[in-house]
Amino acid sequence: MVKDATLIPIGELLTKSDILSIDDLQSCLDRAKERGLPIGKVMVMLGHIKQRELKAAVEAQSLINDGMLSSDLAAKALQLVAKQDMKLPEALGQLGWKKQKAGATNRIGELLVEAEAITWEQLDEALRTSIETGLPVGRVLVFRKAITNAILLACLTAQKLIREGVISREQAVQGLKAVRQRAISFEESLAASGFYKPPSRRSTPLGYILVEAGLLEETQLMTCMEIALTDEKPIGEVFIEQKLLSRALLKAALKVQEMVDNTTIATSVAAASLKKIHAEGCSVVKAVAESCCPQLQPHHKNLLIEMLSLAQLADPAEIQQITGPESTADEFKKELLLSGLVSESLMYALLRSLYLIDTKILVQEDAIMAIHHCRKSNSSLDEALKDLGWTAPMRKR
Repeated sequence: MVKDATLIPIGELLTKSDILSIDDLQSCLDRAKERGLPIGKVMVMLGHIKQRELKAAVEAQSLINDGMLSSDLAAKALQLVAKQDMKLPEALGQLGWKKQKAGATNRIGELLVEAEAITWEQLDEALRTSIETGLPVGRVLVFRKAITNAILLACLTAQKLIREGVISREQAVQGLKAVRQRAISFEESLAASGFYKPPSRRSTPLGYILVEAGLLEETQLMTCMEIALTDEKPIGEVFIEQKLLSRALLKAALKVQEMVDNTTIATSVAAASLKKIHAEGCSVVKAVAESCCPQLQPHHKNLLIEMLSLAQLADPAEIQQITGPESTADEFKKELLLSGLVSESLMYALLRSLYLIDTKILVQEDAIMAIHHCRKSNSSLDEALKDLGWTAPMRKR
């Protein structure tokens, strides 16, 4: 098996083969980013390369990614393709390359064929369409109704677990067959066979939060997942490349995802927060606080009074001066802000603490300690929870 140090982008492979100049590649990259089109499609549209050269380059890139071909040999073969009008296998054969035993790759299409989800004919047709349109193969198969979204998701999960060394290729194929036959998730099928035990605590997928927030469609998420796996890129970067998210919104989404992972907010609150950030352009702190407590309940007024007194944020006499017994919790919140007893940032911390008490994540005494820390360090409640060692990111992203 041949293994390059890094996976090679299609544009770099074409420039290395002298089929495309560096200036033309930059022009194509700029146009692809501007129009939101696949880079290969732009290269052909602008007349910099021919369709058959793109097809050969995609095939060569796939062989490189699977560790079956070096980029140097691929570049030489592509030069022959361009100069002598031959197909890639013929050019590779002329250079003395021999194809390894069939079925040695972990490409989505081949996994699906071996799992008997699609036929070789369906895969060949999908590959041709993928090259022509720039869409990932899995997405094409879903569009053609050859497979369902559930099967594609299972296959993407299988590919990821194979890459991570968690399961073997054979176990992945068996798992995919069970998914197709029994309509269960891929991880459930592996667990039932004893191949895999899901971790007790795992990260909540960023894409699912974005879908629940209405910022992504499920089909867009599946396409991005496939691109991320194929190109070995973080899925957040793919969202940006596909012009589905701005970098600022991605940064906010990752912060919110971390709160979900730390179990300090529910997924529904995370989705509502992202929707608010997208619509209003507000900060993560404000969006999360207001999404945690969109409307205060009667018992929240007493909780606020107790926390303000015990955290020494306000004197009980001062509190009595700004509120009457008949005022609601929401009215009391407004009165606190208008009076200047509580700053806007501290109010966000108080709202977060009310949610954490209601959901039994914190007891009132711990919430008061966290609020006190917020005031001293001028930090948000979530920053205070980290400083106090009560939460920690699950992993570096």
